[in-house]
Amino acid sequence: MKTIFGAMNLGQQVLGAEADRMLIAFRDAGGSEVDTAYVYNDGASELLLGVCLDSLGSSGFKVSTKVNPRVTGRLDCSAVQTQLNTSLMRLGLNSVDVLYLHFPDRDTPVSSALEGCARLYEEGKFRELGVSNFPLSLVEEMGAVCDGLGCPRPSVFEGVYNALSRKAELELLPELGRLGMRFHAYNPLAGGMLTGKYTNIENKPTEGRFALRAASYQGRYWRESFFEAVRLIAAACDEVCIPIAEAAYRWISNHSMLEASRDDGVIVGASKMSQLQQNMASLGKGPLPNSLLDAFDCAWEITSEEAPEYYRFYSGGRAV
Repeated sequence: MKTIFGAMNLGQQVLGAEADRMLIAFRDAGGSEVDTAYVYNDGASELLLGVCLDSLGSSGFKVSTKVNPRVTGRLDCSAVQTQLNTSLMRLGLNSVDVLYLHFPDRDTPVSSALEGCARLYEEGKFRELGVSNFPLSLVEEMGAVCDGLGCPRPSVFEGVYNALSRKAELELLPELGRLGMRFHAYNPLAGGMLTGKYTNIENKPTEGRFALRAASYQGRYWRESFFEAVRLIAAACDEVCIPIAEAAYRWISNHSMLEASRDDGVIVGASKMSQLQQNMASLGKGPLPNSLLDAFDCAWEITSEEAPEYYRFYSGGRAV
């Protein structure tokens, strides 16, 4: 399964030369795609990535970034153009491979954002259009609008998908082939729940994503059903001596609805080199034993009601 380097931690948990070393390790392992966003760490992710690309050479990497409605309160033509131009300056690039609309803006017609995309595409500032956190119905509507504006239709969807959050399987993933799109999965470890590090809902973390991005990640996963599911998976992993994080990566690589033939991929983030190396190694391992597959299926039955949707809207100053 294709691996994408998730740059969310750059400029916050990953600083300076460590970012260089991680990107070199990623490239040496055969990776090339790097995922960032205008809003990650208030721009520090793009800035540090730009420094790395300058020192390592950008030719070996395919960079994607995202424009977000929360910056100005709306995702319209002006916001899209301003953000991508700023991102390119931070990154030290003339263009990116994929420009994503990060969230749908409930209060602004998507045609306005696509008008900005069409202008940027005409200027040669991105090669493919992507969407992240969009509902299937809105992605379908975008096709005709894109055609009318001379903008490429979305060809890649970045969405939340892991063994505990599988709602993308219900309507989105089966339709991607029809839409000519591939899928890039983020949160393959459910924000860290599938590391086994968090065992009690009462013990709020003081570090990691559940602390640094508490509103988003605790709202998404910090629920008793998720803790129950993790305990079940951890027990099954112990019986076959497979670490739970490795099992989660092997599940998404070998047993999920992702398709290598469609060029689907998994976004792998890390706060240190050893994590990155372990995560990439786990993705490359083979299928899981049946006992673990049964445990993952039971875990999904436990979390399915409370699992987050694969889409979220921006409205009233926040993602909902």
